[in-house]
Amino acid sequence: MQNVVTYKVSLLDTEIHFYVSGNGPRYLICFYGYGQNATVFEALATHLNDTHTLLMVDLPFHGANMHKKGFEWTIAHSNALISYFKQQFNFHSYSLLAYSIGARIALSIFEQDIQAVEKLYLLAPDGVFNSRFFKFITGNRLGKGLMNIFIHFPHVVLGIIHFLSFLTILDNASKRLYLSTTHSQLKRRRLSNFWNSVHQLGFSTSLKSYLLHHSSAQKKIAVFYGNHDPIINKKRLLHALKPFPSIQVHALPCGHNIFNANIFPLVLKRAFL
Repeated sequence: MQNVVTYKVSLLDTEIHFYVSGNGPRYLICFYGYGQNATVFEALATHLNDTHTLLMVDLPFHGANMHKKGFEWTIAHSNALISYFKQQFNFHSYSLLAYSIGARIALSIFEQDIQAVEKLYLLAPDGVFNSRFFKFITGNRLGKGLMNIFIHFPHVVLGIIHFLSFLTILDNASKRLYLSTTHSQLKRRRLSNFWNSVHQLGFSTSLKSYLLHHSSAQKKIAVFYGNHDPIINKKRLLHALKPFPSIQVHALPCGHNIFNANIFPLVLKRAFL
């Protein structure tokens, strides 16, 4: 990615790192997905280089963000980050783009600053609905305890994962994701820390209520999903969006990897005509 500048800003109890690319007058704040880094936005930055300035934020426990164990990204962090961006770069309105679980943070920002957000682009978004497994692992002591055991003694929990799958508490897509991203203790620890850091964020009840009464706010949201996505359940996603007919919904001929070289140009064309 060319002409990228790295920044860090102190927010409340931690530091957040982000990267700046582009020279355009419009601002686009970007959040990538779990296990990624800002380089996934290279094609986006190239496409928008003359029209936008991209602010690409590292997720908790990703990139240069070295958080303490137990760190949680809250609404206060979202507000502080946006206030810093507005002051540092002297803008009043902006857009948001987020992929997969990065959408949880973008949704929390949108909820707090709807009037200033021009557009919210959600790509294969996690957080529009919560899977039962995610709520189980992050929402109670038993789930968190099992996750801690899995970090240190993964063989003990593998049977439990298969059992939860058998009971349909854990869907097959989440099971595949869980098993494919936890090969080492470092990855298992990061997954646990990250999930717990963003588990309170997402498509909140208050945001849903606001959107139900303000169709103009719905029109600011564009959702892109893969027809064959094994991670984000298409039926549950569309069901969650059904009460909001003015949200733009775009189906793509792909799985979860919307950044595929054959697919992402379609997103760019539809989102940034």
